[in-house]
Amino acid sequence: MHPDSHFLKIRNLRNSETLRLYEVNYYDQHTIQCLVTKDKNAVDSWIQKVQQDHLQPNQDLAIVGLAINWRRDERPANWRPHLQVNVPRRYRTERQLDEDFNMHHPVATLQLCVGLECLIFQLLLAGEVPQSLSDFLNHPRCKFVTVYPGITKLIREYPQLQINNRRDLNSAAVAKYNETGLYSVDVMNLAINVLGYGIDMSKHAEISRWDDSDLFGHQIKYACIQTFLATEIAKSLEEFL
Repeated sequence: MHPDSHFLKIRNLRNSETLRLYEVNYYDQHTIQCLVTKDKNAVDSWIQKVQQDHLQPNQDLAIVGLAINWRRDERPANWRPHLQVNVPRRYRTERQLDEDFNMHHPVATLQLCVGLECLIFQLLLAGEVPQSLSDFLNHPRCKFVTVYPGITKLIREYPQLQINNRRDLNSAAVAKYNETGLYSVDVMNLAINVLGYGIDMSKHAEISRWDDSDLFGHQIKYACIQTFLATEIAKSLEEFL
């Protein structure tokens, strides 16, 4: 994988009180427009544009990359939620351990990518889920492609965000290559196996504070390329989706 600083560049196009618009250039071959917002109206406008550009009756189903990032807890590394109650870890059920994780690591951002249009919706800061987003996730002309992990976590925390037509890229890669280890790899590593190229993103981006109102450039690049690569992987695995 190539280091992101050389093959992934970002340029700020516009700032306002409700949104920030960026241009993310990937390998000098793809220029992705990336909208970062927590504003309902900005999300409405982004979805409306996507529908006009990609969801017309005479067009094929739109491949939509979907990913999330969650808030990383800043508690000490040796802190565990189960230690705060009088129940030893070995007696706690898998469901209780999941609830511990979800409580302290809520979904912070939801990313969508269609073609060269990316949305980073700051879900945790938004206060409400736009109806347009719920409707879009159930649009009959969309095929949502996702990579391990996260979508189950999103639906568990936001049950109103049901996804009508979602396809798991990990399962499709396993079906194509007969390699079970691909079930649990993230999008960056899946890209290496399927596309033969990827980006060596800094671990700092993945574990950074995704609930901050002003995301840094390395976070925006990471979130944008997560979903863009998902759409590129989907094209290579189309017969297995």
